[in-house]
Amino acid sequence: MNVLILSAAAKVLLVRAFQAAARPGRVFAADLGPDNAALFEADGAVLLPRTDGPGFAGALAKACAHHGIGLVVPTRDADLPILAGLKAGFAALGVTILVAEAAALATCQDKRAFVAFCAAHGFATPRTFAPSETPEAFPVFVRPATGAGGRGARRVDRDVDLPADEDVLVQTFETAPEWSVDVLMDLAGRPLQAVPRRRLQVRDGEAVKSRTENVPALTEQSLALCAALGLVGHNVVQAFYSPETGVRFVEINPRFGGASNLSIQAGLASPERILQMVAGDTAKAAAPRALTWDLTMLRYSQDRFVDADQLAAIGD
Repeated sequence: MNVLILSAAAKVLLVRAFQAAARPGRVFAADLGPDNAALFEADGAVLLPRTDGPGFAGALAKACAHHGIGLVVPTRDADLPILAGLKAGFAALGVTILVAEAAALATCQDKRAFVAFCAAHGFATPRTFAPSETPEAFPVFVRPATGAGGRGARRVDRDVDLPADEDVLVQTFETAPEWSVDVLMDLAGRPLQAVPRRRLQVRDGEAVKSRTENVPALTEQSLALCAALGLVGHNVVQAFYSPETGVRFVEINPRFGGASNLSIQAGLASPERILQMVAGDTAKAAAPRALTWDLTMLRYSQDRFVDADQLAAIGD
């Protein structure tokens, strides 16, 4: 089966993971321009217009037909609601877009809605203050009420420093360790398996050092939360956890994350199992995999050099 990864940018490791799973199928990478490293790692490159532009749906359908794409994998938060609206139409063409339904995405992408959902379904979160409420104790932690990842999230030590001109969520400052949990769901929203990974060092909201650890409470509650939301495919749950405090959920990114390669290599094998689901082999995809615990990821950057002719050839 051929795969198309959207907004591929520098997601070279995700391309490689799908290549290993898709063989003898091919993995294509798409982005706006040719100057993106993942396009040179993929088996083929596709240039697409902006997702929110009028020509995107037609260009995507044309690319899928031309390259025999069976699975489209979004990787950018802003693209998800748009692709959710295209999901049914592409399914009729024999193309699966790996995205949850619009209502689930809306809950994940609005942090106030996410906190309310967790409260209604019995999942703990850090205490969240109402917009008109001043915390009685500091420090607190603020994060944009909408938006992706850790951009704009920060500690605030005094009430006078609380932002008055931003739409932010104000929560108690948690001292328990921070975790990401890679959660694999089937295409009907049923939970399959999860890998907690402790965030040892974070840069710009993304883990650059992380370690898989067997924490049943995190695993079980993360699977249950994703099931309650009706998510599909690979998702990244963010939470605080210690044995003393228990699990407190922060947010969910309903897509592959920047450090998800750790869980893939630790045995979750989500690209392989997602392809099995799309091919109809749900029993094989659902079978639990052996997982490697205490596997540590140390991320580093790598340069790729391309000449003018190589850049010009992208998308031909």
